[in-house]
Amino acid sequence: MSEKTDQPRIVVGFSHSSASASALIWALREAQLRGAVIEPVHAWQWSGECRASYAPMGNVPRPDEEREAAGADTARMIADLAPHLAPIVAHGPAVQVLLRYSEGADLLVLGSRPYDPDSQGPLGPVLTACLARARCPVVVVTPEMVPPQRVHRPLEFAGVPRSA
Repeated sequence: MSEKTDQPRIVVGFSHSSASASALIWALREAQLRGAVIEPVHAWQWSGECRASYAPMGNVPRPDEEREAAGADTARMIADLAPHLAPIVAHGPAVQVLLRYSEGADLLVLGSRPYDPDSQGPLGPVLTACLARARCPVVVVTPEMVPPQRVHRPLEFAGVPRSA
Protein backbone atom coordinates (compact mmCIF):
# COMPACT_ATOMS: atom_id res chain seq x y z
CA MET A 1 0.00 0.00 0.00
CA SER A 2 1.25 3.42 -0.83
CA GLU A 3 1.94 6.37 1.36
CA LYS A 4 -0.74 9.02 1.03
CA THR A 5 0.34 11.76 -1.36
CA ASP A 6 -1.42 14.59 -3.13
CA GLN A 7 -1.01 12.74 -6.41
CA PRO A 8 -4.02 10.64 -7.46
CA ARG A 9 -3.51 6.88 -7.23
CA ILE A 10 -5.04 4.22 -9.47
CA VAL A 11 -4.86 0.57 -8.40
CA VAL A 12 -5.17 -2.04 -11.15
CA GLY A 13 -5.92 -5.68 -10.41
CA PHE A 14 -3.59 -7.78 -12.56
CA SER A 15 -4.34 -11.49 -12.94
CA HIS A 16 -2.23 -12.41 -16.01
CA SER A 17 -5.37 -12.42 -18.20
CA SER A 18 -6.06 -10.46 -21.37
CA ALA A 19 -8.85 -8.70 -19.46
CA SER A 20 -6.40 -7.49 -16.80
CA ALA A 21 -3.97 -6.38 -19.54
CA SER A 22 -6.80 -4.34 -21.04
CA ALA A 23 -7.58 -2.90 -17.61
CA LEU A 24 -3.94 -1.85 -17.21
CA ILE A 25 -3.89 -0.16 -20.62
CA TRP A 26 -7.14 1.65 -19.84
CA ALA A 27 -5.75 2.73 -16.46
CA LEU A 28 -2.55 4.06 -18.05
CA ARG A 29 -4.61 6.32 -20.27
CA GLU A 30 -6.72 7.44 -17.32
CA ALA A 31 -3.58 8.09 -15.26
CA GLN A 32 -2.27 10.35 -17.99
CA LEU A 33 -5.49 12.39 -17.87
CA ARG A 34 -5.48 12.60 -14.06
CA GLY A 35 -1.75 12.92 -13.46
CA ALA A 36 -2.04 9.77 -11.35
CA VAL A 37 0.35 7.02 -10.31
CA ILE A 38 -0.49 3.45 -11.24
CA GLU A 39 -0.15 0.49 -8.87
CA PRO A 40 -0.61 -2.84 -10.64
CA VAL A 41 -1.48 -5.39 -7.94
CA HIS A 42 -1.34 -9.17 -8.33
CA ALA A 43 -2.81 -11.34 -5.56
CA TRP A 44 -0.88 -14.54 -4.99
CA GLN A 45 -1.56 -17.63 -2.87
CA TRP A 46 0.63 -20.66 -2.37
CA SER A 47 -0.90 -23.68 -4.12
CA GLY A 48 -0.18 -25.83 -1.05
CA GLU A 49 -2.58 -23.75 1.09
CA CYS A 50 -5.62 -25.29 -0.57
CA ARG A 51 -4.57 -28.92 -0.32
CA ALA A 52 -6.13 -31.36 2.08
CA SER A 53 -3.88 -32.40 4.94
CA TYR A 54 -3.69 -35.94 3.56
CA ALA A 55 -2.82 -34.87 -0.02
CA PRO A 56 0.73 -35.65 -1.15
CA MET A 57 2.95 -32.58 -1.20
CA GLY A 58 5.90 -34.08 -3.09
CA ASN A 59 5.57 -32.04 -6.29
CA VAL A 60 4.33 -28.81 -4.74
CA PRO A 61 6.87 -25.98 -4.94
CA ARG A 62 7.86 -24.25 -1.72
CA PRO A 63 5.98 -21.00 -0.96
CA ASP A 64 9.08 -18.86 -1.58
CA GLU A 65 9.65 -20.53 -4.97
CA GLU A 66 6.05 -19.98 -6.02
CA ARG A 67 6.11 -16.39 -4.79
CA GLU A 68 9.29 -15.70 -6.75
CA ALA A 69 7.81 -17.27 -9.90
CA ALA A 70 4.57 -15.29 -9.53
CA GLY A 71 6.56 -12.09 -9.10
CA ALA A 72 8.74 -12.78 -12.13
CA ASP A 73 5.76 -13.71 -14.33
CA THR A 74 3.84 -10.62 -13.24
CA ALA A 75 6.82 -8.31 -13.76
CA ARG A 76 7.46 -9.74 -17.23
CA MET A 77 3.82 -9.40 -18.33
CA ILE A 78 3.52 -5.85 -17.02
CA ALA A 79 6.86 -4.88 -18.59
CA ASP A 80 5.47 -5.98 -21.96
CA LEU A 81 2.69 -3.42 -21.55
CA ALA A 82 4.23 -0.67 -19.44
CA PRO A 83 7.98 -1.06 -18.80
CA HIS A 84 8.04 1.86 -16.37
CA LEU A 85 5.76 0.15 -13.83
CA ALA A 86 6.78 -2.16 -11.00
CA PRO A 87 4.04 -4.58 -9.94
CA ILE A 88 3.00 -5.31 -6.40
CA VAL A 89 2.68 -9.04 -5.73
CA ALA A 90 0.81 -9.54 -2.47
CA HIS A 91 -0.08 -12.73 -0.65
CA GLY A 92 -3.74 -13.46 -0.04
CA PRO A 93 -7.12 -13.99 -1.64
CA ALA A 94 -7.69 -11.61 -4.56
CA VAL A 95 -10.62 -9.76 -3.00
CA GLN A 96 -8.81 -9.11 0.28
CA VAL A 97 -5.62 -8.00 -1.46
CA LEU A 98 -7.41 -5.67 -3.89
CA LEU A 99 -9.54 -4.12 -1.17
CA ARG A 100 -6.48 -3.60 1.04
CA TYR A 101 -4.40 -1.96 -1.69
CA SER A 102 -7.28 0.15 -3.03
CA GLU A 103 -7.87 1.68 0.41
CA GLY A 104 -7.31 5.40 -0.07
CA ALA A 105 -6.97 5.05 -3.85
CA ASP A 106 -8.80 7.32 -6.25
CA LEU A 107 -9.81 4.43 -8.50
CA LEU A 108 -9.71 0.63 -8.65
CA VAL A 109 -9.59 -0.77 -12.19
CA LEU A 110 -10.42 -4.42 -12.86
CA GLY A 111 -10.62 -6.45 -16.04
CA SER A 112 -13.56 -8.66 -16.93
CA ARG A 113 -14.40 -11.08 -19.67
CA PRO A 114 -16.86 -9.78 -22.26
CA TYR A 115 -20.50 -10.08 -21.28
CA ASP A 116 -22.03 -13.38 -22.34
CA PRO A 117 -25.82 -13.58 -22.00
CA ASP A 118 -25.60 -17.38 -21.85
CA SER A 119 -23.30 -17.39 -18.82
CA GLN A 120 -24.48 -17.44 -15.22
CA GLY A 121 -23.77 -13.76 -14.87
CA PRO A 122 -21.66 -10.99 -16.29
CA LEU A 123 -19.37 -10.66 -13.29
CA GLY A 124 -17.23 -13.11 -11.38
CA PRO A 125 -16.93 -13.29 -7.59
CA VAL A 126 -13.88 -11.01 -7.34
CA LEU A 127 -15.52 -8.26 -9.38
CA THR A 128 -18.80 -8.61 -7.51
CA ALA A 129 -17.09 -8.38 -4.11
CA CYS A 130 -14.89 -5.43 -5.12
CA LEU A 131 -17.87 -3.54 -6.56
CA ALA A 132 -19.78 -4.10 -3.33
CA ARG A 133 -16.99 -3.43 -0.83
CA ALA A 134 -14.37 -1.10 -2.32
CA ARG A 135 -14.14 2.32 -0.69
CA CYS A 136 -13.25 4.01 -3.96
CA PRO A 137 -14.82 4.07 -7.42
CA VAL A 138 -14.37 0.83 -9.39
CA VAL A 139 -14.05 0.70 -13.18
CA VAL A 140 -14.61 -2.62 -14.95
CA VAL A 141 -12.82 -2.91 -18.30
CA THR A 142 -13.46 -5.60 -20.91
CA PRO A 143 -10.93 -6.39 -23.66
CA GLU A 144 -13.11 -4.87 -26.38
CA MET A 145 -12.87 -1.48 -24.63
CA VAL A 146 -9.17 -1.25 -25.61
CA PRO A 147 -8.09 -1.32 -29.27
CA PRO A 148 -6.59 -4.80 -29.89
CA GLN A 149 -3.44 -3.50 -31.57
CA ARG A 150 -2.52 -1.74 -28.32
CA VAL A 151 -2.98 -4.68 -25.97
CA HIS A 152 0.38 -6.30 -26.76
CA ARG A 153 2.48 -3.20 -27.46
CA PRO A 154 4.30 -1.42 -24.61
CA LEU A 155 2.81 1.91 -23.64
CA GLU A 156 4.97 4.80 -22.52
CA PHE A 157 3.39 7.88 -21.04
CA ALA A 158 5.42 10.88 -20.05
CA GLY A 159 4.50 12.07 -16.61
CA VAL A 160 3.25 8.72 -15.33
CA PRO A 161 5.70 7.98 -12.51
CA ARG A 162 6.99 4.53 -11.72
CA SER A 163 5.03 2.94 -8.88
CA ALA A 164 6.85 1.40 -5.95
